[in-house]
Amino acid sequence: MTSDLRNLRAVAFYLSKTELKFDLVSAVDELNRQIQLEFDFTREARVMDTISLHLRDVNRRIQVPRSIPGLVTRQLLVMSFLSGAPLTDAQKFIKRVPPAQRAAAKRRILHRVSEAYGRMILGEGLFQADGHPGNILIGKGGRIGLLDYGQSKQLTVNERLAFAQLVVALSRGHRHDKSGNDEEISRCLDDLGIVIGGGADAATRTELAFGMFDTRGRVDPFDPDSPLQRAAIETFPPNLFFVLRVVQLLRGLSSGMGVDSFSTARLWAPYAKASLREAEGGGGNGPLAAAWYFLSKPPRMLGSGLQSLSAFTGPWNP
Repeated sequence: MTSDLRNLRAVAFYLSKTELKFDLVSAVDELNRQIQLEFDFTREARVMDTISLHLRDVNRRIQVPRSIPGLVTRQLLVMSFLSGAPLTDAQKFIKRVPPAQRAAAKRRILHRVSEAYGRMILGEGLFQADGHPGNILIGKGGRIGLLDYGQSKQLTVNERLAFAQLVVALSRGHRHDKSGNDEEISRCLDDLGIVIGGGADAATRTELAFGMFDTRGRVDPFDPDSPLQRAAIETFPPNLFFVLRVVQLLRGLSSGMGVDSFSTARLWAPYAKASLREAEGGGGNGPLAAAWYFLSKPPRMLGSGLQSLSAFTGPWNP
């Protein structure tokens, strides 16, 4: 596997310089780091338990399993059971719904999957980063279950808040609105550390921003009219790669389920605004700091993830 990743990095470097005009090398390096972490189930249990705690107030529509105390080692992970069918079987699930309600059922499922990621990314910056349809369950009443936390990502506070600013800006704009807030969106890309070369104007940068971070956008690197033909993304922060991956997943779900006019930016805007308000009010030493402390420490008892975090934070009312 190591040699495969080394070869993939070489291919990514070549493509970045010749065909795709995107910083693929940073993406491959980040994927390499995440793959190495997948082999530690104690870390996966800590991440899963922490996210489960973050989302406990919405567990009637979004479920995250919890590890079973005493049954977690580096090679073994036992967790609570979630009932439901994989999203890969969504069509079978939706066919059971009366025809008049199918469009609403599709939108409900898509909205709940998107809500889960919006709350994770913008609420605490810690999120499950392997959200392919096989890791998403559909339960009774459209309840969503998220599985597999081997690949997960923790954004820094600055990254999370800079992304929140971009989400708010995208939610107010439109990728075809040339008289909109292009300059604001362009500044947000700068704040995130995304370097776009080629002397790209604000409109081109905005088109790229929508393509990367909102499901209303689309960037096909092989399309002659693609903004990537006019401007190269020379530097893409590795920590944002899995955020980009989440948005592409949600865009694919939206397209595959036939849900039109769906915008992750507009759905996520309330969570982004809440995070920015908390930061302006001096927040940031509470649940997020506790979670970061927890994730950075080895567990004192195998499988004691949730209890360890609760003991550290005390009563927690998000």
